[in-house]
Amino acid sequence: MQLTSIITVAINKAINSQVHPVKEKHVRSAILGTFHENGAGVFWATTSKLPLQGNAIVCWKFLHVLHKLLREGHANVILDSQKYISLLRDIGKLWGHLKDGYGRLIAAYTKLLIQKLSFHKKNPRIPGSLTMTDEQFNKIFGVDVNNYFEVSCDMLDYLDEILALQETVFGSLDMSRSNSMTNSGQCRLAPLIPCILDSCQLYDYLVKSLFKLHSSLPPDTLSGHRDRFLSGYQRLKLFYHQSGNLQYFKNLVQVPLLPDDPPNFLIASDLSKHVKPVAVVPVEPEPEAEAETPEADGIGFLIDTSSPVHESHDKFDETFGQESMDTFNFNGQPEVDERDVLIERLTKEIQQLREEIEQVKLEAQQEVHLLQEERDQLKKILSELQLAVDNTLKLYVRGVHLYLGAAAHLSIRCLLRKVNIGKKLDKSNEIFKIFAVKSC
Repeated sequence: MQLTSIITVAINKAINSQVHPVKEKHVRSAILGTFHENGAGVFWATTSKLPLQGNAIVCWKFLHVLHKLLREGHANVILDSQKYISLLRDIGKLWGHLKDGYGRLIAAYTKLLIQKLSFHKKNPRIPGSLTMTDEQFNKIFGVDVNNYFEVSCDMLDYLDEILALQETVFGSLDMSRSNSMTNSGQCRLAPLIPCILDSCQLYDYLVKSLFKLHSSLPPDTLSGHRDRFLSGYQRLKLFYHQSGNLQYFKNLVQVPLLPDDPPNFLIASDLSKHVKPVAVVPVEPEPEAEAETPEADGIGFLIDTSSPVHESHDKFDETFGQESMDTFNFNGQPEVDERDVLIERLTKEIQQLREEIEQVKLEAQQEVHLLQEERDQLKKILSELQLAVDNTLKLYVRGVHLYLGAAAHLSIRCLLRKVNIGKKLDKSNEIFKIFAVKSC
């Protein structure tokens, strides 16, 4: 079977009309296919033949798979999908006329994906997963405060659409029938996992961008940003709380928690208290081998008959081959070697530990960076205070000199006035004496 055919089969298996979550193994195959073809051409060619406007479940799963491909697929998936924004908009309008069931869900999801595509079109250097280091983020937007002002608005818009979708999903669940452990509930809840992953990155860089803006712009200029962030913070905190309590998510994603109080952007030192929320997706165990049928996968229209002889031969070798004879039992299935299971489990644990170590290193680097920034800020404040003290001292000395000069000038004037008065009195006495002599 050709690679394109394999990718097409995986996409059709992932996007079916059965009311259960998309199977991760089929999505992984579709994601790998984007790297083989360096884009999403096969995905869009395959989904164009699906009843996206006639079957709500198919359309809902299509949006979920598209979201996964935009996040984890080849970088060209975003570029290839830009031309289909109008299609997504039309799908959202069509299903939006249905005010119950999946209609409102599909309408909200299309708005989110359109917002995501618009965000990446405006910020093409940001990867689809939104995962970046602080150095990469700062390199993308440079030192111009206007760039951070604009990207903050873009991220707030993006986060609003995520929160709108999750509110619509939770609002559509009838907890008496569609709880998180039923196929119906899981089918609706599954797309919230990539939403959680996206929102963690958006929240982190929103906080850092807003602190950077408040260090350069007057607080009144950013009052709108603060109000929108505070509203999003409260909604996101509730989203994480609701998701963390769902049994369905406990084995699929470790949902983070936000701090009890939102960051205070008017206090620069509050940035040091910020901790990036991290949603951890555990390493998924390999699925057990299963005999797939069209009915089991929900794709009655898809039957692969390309090499029946080869498949029969493979099944025969798996059961009766020479390498399997040592572990053969008489129930018809080869026994599982406990050593292989142990090796696989230890390998996964090592991988998890490596990821945790990398996360600790990343957080440590962030803390060091924050401490350095705070040190530089304190140095700047100290320099400004020293300059203010010097200027004040100079003004004081100048005032003292002016005061002393004025006092000396006044004393001299008083002395001269006394001298003039004395001269006038002497002259008056002489005149009086002359007048007295003449009178005699």
